[in-house]
Amino acid sequence: MSSENIIKVGGKQIEINDEVLLKVRKYVNTEMNLDELSKELGLDGWEEAYEFIKKIPAWMLRKYSKSLNKK
Repeated sequence: MSSENIIKVGGKQIEINDEVLLKVRKYVNTEMNLDELSKELGLDGWEEAYEFIKKIPAWMLRKYSKSLNKK
């Protein structure tokens, strides 16, 4: 696990992998709210989800790979 693939939020470290990107892209492209995203990512509330979203690079939210376009 490379440190450049990890985002620290609160006391947690979230590895940016295909599973996490799918969840974040679902948040970006649907009506999912921050509370739901926090549950999906195992965070403690919408505040941590908001901090996570602020830290993830915007280019990672785009759909580049067919394997990441699953619904």
